[in-house]
Amino acid sequence: MKLTLHTDYALRMLIFLAVHDEKPVTVAHVASTYGLSRNHLLKVAHNLRRLGYVKTTRGRTGGIALTCRPHEINIGAVVRATEDNFALVECLGHEGGACVITPACRLRGIIRKGVEAFLSVFDEYTLADLVDNRALLEGLLAFPVTKAA
Repeated sequence: MKLTLHTDYALRMLIFLAVHDEKPVTVAHVASTYGLSRNHLLKVAHNLRRLGYVKTTRGRTGGIALTCRPHEINIGAVVRATEDNFALVECLGHEGGACVITPACRLRGIIRKGVEAFLSVFDEYTLADLVDNRALLEGLLAFPVTKAA
């Protein structure tokens, strides 16, 4: 199973914000540090705001920040909220698919169980767990990383 870039970037943004919890940071700063597209991260930040994980402040000293403490943000909940599709096979999709064996197929149940097992691992962790090596992360996320030309 593969997570989308949106979920990957959302988790990275939350890690960044947890490490820099002393003040709001700009999306441009996060994008520059990770070497990611600012426009894509703007969409991620907007979604995280809509989901209630971050707040935004306008103005010269504005930016984005976490709405709650890292130990209150469950990684499984973030993954479920940011992923758009866990239908690994067509019969698990909204349309149900047109597979001829669907009425007798047991694979669908096994795949659902596998997806839930995959997600249950994320449920065991919070954002605080991802940043408990804060000193190392602070050093890695302190200054914007520039891509080599």
